[in-house]
Amino acid sequence: MLSECFVASTLASAKTPTSSSLRDVGICVHELQPSATLRSTFKKSSTAPNCLAVSASHVFAAQSEKAIVHVYSREKGSQEATVPFPERIRSIAATGSKNGDIVVLGTEGGRLILWEVCTGRQIATTASHLRPVTAVVVDPTSNFILSGSADASIHVWSLVDLLSFTKSPSTHDRQTPNSPIRTFSNHRAAISAVAVGHSSGKYNIAISAAHDNTAIAWDYRTGHILRNFLLPDSPVSLALDPVDRAFYVGYEDGSVQSIDFYREKSAQHPIYDPSLQTTPAQISAEDLWLPPSADSGAALTVTVSHDGMTLLSGHDSGKVYSWNVGRRKYASTVADFTHPVTNLAMLPLGGLYEQVTSLKRVAQTLVKPRYVHSLVDTAQSSGVVPADYEFSSHLLPPSSSADTAAGLDWFMEAFSHASFPTPILERGLSELAVMDQLASTAVSTPFAGAAMDVGAPATDSQVASLEAEIAILKQKATLSDTARQATTDELTKLRSDLANLHDYINELQDKQEQSQREKFRRQACKEKREIRRREAWFAAERKGENGDTAVRRMEVEDSSDTSDIDDQSSDEQ
Repeated sequence: MLSECFVASTLASAKTPTSSSLRDVGICVHELQPSATLRSTFKKSSTAPNCLAVSASHVFAAQSEKAIVHVYSREKGSQEATVPFPERIRSIAATGSKNGDIVVLGTEGGRLILWEVCTGRQIATTASHLRPVTAVVVDPTSNFILSGSADASIHVWSLVDLLSFTKSPSTHDRQTPNSPIRTFSNHRAAISAVAVGHSSGKYNIAISAAHDNTAIAWDYRTGHILRNFLLPDSPVSLALDPVDRAFYVGYEDGSVQSIDFYREKSAQHPIYDPSLQTTPAQISAEDLWLPPSADSGAALTVTVSHDGMTLLSGHDSGKVYSWNVGRRKYASTVADFTHPVTNLAMLPLGGLYEQVTSLKRVAQTLVKPRYVHSLVDTAQSSGVVPADYEFSSHLLPPSSSADTAAGLDWFMEAFSHASFPTPILERGLSELAVMDQLASTAVSTPFAGAAMDVGAPATDSQVASLEAEIAILKQKATLSDTARQATTDELTKLRSDLANLHDYINELQDKQEQSQREKFRRQACKEKREIRRREAWFAAERKGENGDTAVRRMEVEDSSDTSDIDDQSSDEQ
């Protein structure tokens, strides 16, 4: 059965929990579907907004007004580590592999700290922000980091450049190492939330909201503004639709709002329509989704279900509301944690079919950051990997014996075995024996064909070795021919596609030129008709006649002529 769960974090307050099971609980794993129930909890955590990151194996929670991060193991269901940092953490995000190998931290001093949890390596950027980093997100490709700050700016960082031991030429050209590659400065107040689209292709969008009551959609790869939305209230939180059709805003008064990209009619995607990019869109306050209670408090966090039909919002009152996206109104109260709900994160769907792989990677042992100068300050590094750089991970075979018998080959068997398997050892010893025989034969008779009589029978070992060598050579020749043929076919197909593409481009250019000529011709005809009408009006007035009557008569004649010309042009096309 499919199940959908979310992780909720709370901020410590003086309120007494309504349930004894929630006492001293700061992070909850809650089931949304098929039934709203509390799955598990993690204690001793007080998390501010934008300070929760969830990976496949761990939960990272930066503590409010402290310079520590609590790390919880999802597999063990308990706290695994408490990691101190040199500055207070104001935002956090997890990225890298599916196990969350990289944790990005935004600090009080305006810098980013990258922590490789599998190695303990730590990278600190320059303090490019003038004020604390209030929001950090990583794009779906794990190539870019977006950091929003209270100084009203958003920096775009290259995750690959920051982690690389050898800096790229583009990095060397910058005056300051480990600096952002781009800055977005179109907001006029502190950044409250940043969200990134779900596309892994060449084009993707980012949505940023600030306390100047604006939300801007922009391309973080180029810094180009796509749309500017004027909001009715101060935004606190953001969430994007799973297919980027709309985004959702949580406000300080507890209301939420859906802003649809497809509201305006456009010939192309409205977010990329140049005619709509220059004019800010005023969002009406009448479209707000009001909470069921006036004392709900600010909507500190919002998130969307996987099907895009349910919106969840966490409020200052400790309640988690469910909103029906189709009906655009409040649906139900999912949970009441008493303390302010600061972060909501949807977990991957449970119960889906998963393809069985011959190798499974389990949750790695978390390695705390090591405050070593050679690891922390990569700006001065020579590009050489340090000798104590070690990657910690654990690889296991499938748990099912049937899958093991069906899917494991000799390499996987050797890889997952506690020691070298006996068949592998016997095969290796036999190969060494054959190599020794070939070496001794080559020393005694450098050229076997010349030293051996033509009529003398060959030994079994020589025949076997020659047959094995011939089989290997045949296999290599077959593979080479197959690769050469595949390369030739692919090259032929690419050339054919390129020729078709050139023909299509030429055809489009011809049609565009023809359309432009037709447009100019119509414009010239229109101007000529206007001149003739003015001349006819003045001529009729000079004769004492009604000029408007003469103009209407000419309009009737021109309309008939225009229809004839249009019919002729359509026949020619």
